[in-house]
Amino acid sequence: MMTQTTKTASQLQGIGKGFNWRFFLLDNITGSRYQTVWIASLTLLTAFFTVVQFKKAPTITIVTLAAWSIGIIMVVVGTLFHRHTKVSRWLKNNLLSSVSNTVLSLLLMLALGMVVRGIALWAFINANFNPAETAPEFRSASGATWGVIWGARKLLLTGRMLPEDSPRVWLALWFILGMWALTYITGRPAWRDKLERVRQGIMGLWLLSPIVLYVFLAGISNTPYNIGTALAGLAFALAIYALFWWQKIARFSWLNLIATAAAWPLAYTIWWAIGRSGILPPINVDTWGGLMLSLIVASTVVILSMPVGMMLALGRRSEVYGIPDWIVWPVAIGVTIWGFTTTPQLLADSRSPIEQIFAFWPILVLLAAYILQRTFKGNVVAGASTAFIELIRSVPLITLLFMGIIMAPFFFETGTSVAKPWPVIVGYSLFSAAYTAEIIRGGLQAIPVGQYEASDSLGLNGFQKMRFIILPQALRIVVPAIVGQFIGAFKSSSLVSIVGLFDLLGITRAIINNPQWLGLRKEMYVFLAIVYFIGSFAMSSYSRKLEVQLGIGER
Repeated sequence: MMTQTTKTASQLQGIGKGFNWRFFLLDNITGSRYQTVWIASLTLLTAFFTVVQFKKAPTITIVTLAAWSIGIIMVVVGTLFHRHTKVSRWLKNNLLSSVSNTVLSLLLMLALGMVVRGIALWAFINANFNPAETAPEFRSASGATWGVIWGARKLLLTGRMLPEDSPRVWLALWFILGMWALTYITGRPAWRDKLERVRQGIMGLWLLSPIVLYVFLAGISNTPYNIGTALAGLAFALAIYALFWWQKIARFSWLNLIATAAAWPLAYTIWWAIGRSGILPPINVDTWGGLMLSLIVASTVVILSMPVGMMLALGRRSEVYGIPDWIVWPVAIGVTIWGFTTTPQLLADSRSPIEQIFAFWPILVLLAAYILQRTFKGNVVAGASTAFIELIRSVPLITLLFMGIIMAPFFFETGTSVAKPWPVIVGYSLFSAAYTAEIIRGGLQAIPVGQYEASDSLGLNGFQKMRFIILPQALRIVVPAIVGQFIGAFKSSSLVSIVGLFDLLGITRAIINNPQWLGLRKEMYVFLAIVYFIGSFAMSSYSRKLEVQLGIGER
């Protein structure tokens, strides 16, 4: 009995051993006048907010206070007995580490509960999901009218596209989903080696997927078979294959040569046969709209901007032998002299001081020659790439979109009409390519000089060095920045609505102005935000997964 009593007393003496109330109050409340005022003000604010929330939502407030109190008890017991659980240790380190953090945690929990309650009431509890009850007399002042989303689903998905063309949109969607499923299955570790040939075929289909989607969504017109086009494509394909073989990027084999020679004529023949059969007739691409147009613009910009940006980055860092002065200056002077012959006529036709200044445009030729020789040592490739990048980056995107639509007819025969999506996609792709080029150039500059020297010591030529050594490392470094650029391109695709295209944002404005759904602005923009968030989050998640696979930041 005496031994048990002594043991109990020893345990009681061990409770709170090392804890000093004086130091606790000094550290958390009475350490300074400002700290005391801050704790008192925060406590009064939290108490007032708690009372207000209790009147509005007593159940949520009681649950919040109970959870907060249980957390405090767990932290106090764990501290006094020096036996923390994982939960109490996390609470102490993150939420309840001091009196100030404890009170502030309660305030934030109540505020979060208020926000969650408000969203739940508006979006779910008091909401109306019936598409037939979107008229003003059916709407609730405290709830959303989500029936507009289902009622306007066709406009949100495909815009003004004719209903008879909608099956082709679903066909394109199922094609992409099937490709994703096959890619996922063949990429699993258990099937990767067994289905290597199938996986390579799927990769080839991915390269052809933009053409397949174009056939589905735009169609092919019935035109006569042009043998010149077939022969020109054949010559181009053989020239590319010869270049790769000459630079030792691709191995020569008769099978590869025959496949390369037959690829373009076969593809062109299939294209012509589809157009002649009338299975997939042309669709007016100006009727594209909704989510479909947003995805088309964003994905096309991503696909086109990557190779163009890579070439611009390599061009800006190129070190090819420049054009010597004895060639540049005579040519520049000759062009300038010829240009000044047009100056008198331009001055006579000028209507403002600005036009009079532009009449002396030949001076710019001498300035360009000076910059080319002084800055780039006559390197036309580096000079042209740098000028393009800096010019595009200095112009707002919306300006390029308007210029694309206005100037596109000048590149075609008189009377030729150009559908709006094409110049918009080209202008947006060039804009994105300029920024992508700078990202890739940063990756190229991050490669140590030793990698270049090691490539040279192995006897690799320029193409081999970039293809097998430099570019793989540079692209691996800039994966996060490139994905960020792609996410920005996806979200900025909404700017095409300003130039008259009915993308997801543009068609949303049209739906809001429809008398049937007039006033449902909040529901539409919330839905729009959710769609863009899902797309951006999916790309960001894939980027993180890719970073883990490539070991970025780990080695």
